[in-house]
Amino acid sequence: MGNRTVFAAALLAGLVAAILLRGDGDRAQGSQVTGAQPSQGLPSGDLQIPEGAPRRILPGSASVVDWLEALHVAPERCVALPAQAKRWSKIRLDPAPWADRPRYERLTSEVALGFEPDLVLVSAFSDAAAVKRIRESRAMVLEVGDPDNWAGLLAAGQGVAAAVQAVEAGKALTESMESRKKALADRSGASLRVLPYANYGGGGSTSGRGTTLDFALRLAGFTNVAAEAGIDGAGNLNFEQILSFQFDAVLVMGDEDLATSASAESLVNARALATVIPIQARRFIVLSEALHASASITILDAAEEIARQGDALGEGADGE
Repeated sequence: MGNRTVFAAALLAGLVAAILLRGDGDRAQGSQVTGAQPSQGLPSGDLQIPEGAPRRILPGSASVVDWLEALHVAPERCVALPAQAKRWSKIRLDPAPWADRPRYERLTSEVALGFEPDLVLVSAFSDAAAVKRIRESRAMVLEVGDPDNWAGLLAAGQGVAAAVQAVEAGKALTESMESRKKALADRSGASLRVLPYANYGGGGSTSGRGTTLDFALRLAGFTNVAAEAGIDGAGNLNFEQILSFQFDAVLVMGDEDLATSASAESLVNARALATVIPIQARRFIVLSEALHASASITILDAAEEIARQGDALGEGADGE
């Protein structure tokens, strides 16, 4: 099936999933909002927006903002952004175009309806009661999934493209994603066995099957030893389990400057792990916090960074 056929099918699915409910409910006033007032979110008339396309878009999560940015949706079409986008979404790399968008801390029905959106893009983690109330308004609502496989990643992007009527941008994005996936698959580096690990002071944990990190590792062509061991989702991980695994590298989240990683240091300094070679040799793949938490097109970014660092570790091992 070609990319255009896949996109057409996802376009239809996205339009069906985005249920338009027209009701006469009162508009609630916004709260928990910083920056400009909701009434200032209307885009100017000179924007090239398809007739009938939503002009007042409210993204409900940082990952949704990533999709909008990837589809080149004009910031002026967004009536507000989640405050978390400043830290966790890709717009952190070029914040200027989005700087004057109002921010909100938490997506409640009062906050959402206060901005008078015509499209609200929510996630699976959005508050169900809030989403139900928003659906009872005049706004169109689309739930954007957190994908853990390639079909889900394509469907998420294509669903958003359909909802905002960015058809050509959606086709281009699909083609770009397929090209990037192929480039990852065509690498000639070693297939590493990688253990995802996190410890923020409350004990160790890992990312098993069904997680976005597991998906990113698979895209990079590496084996997630936690998933291989049968761990599903985010699970606890103790030293005994680590000692039982055979792995080449450890995937961790870096501290703010990426020069250090609290999770990595907790492993290196653990006396029980003093004989584990990959840990003591500091064979770590370190992701920024935003890539570590990827749940959108940035999963591809994470996979490419994992591949880059993993391939370098493999080359280093060959030279030892």
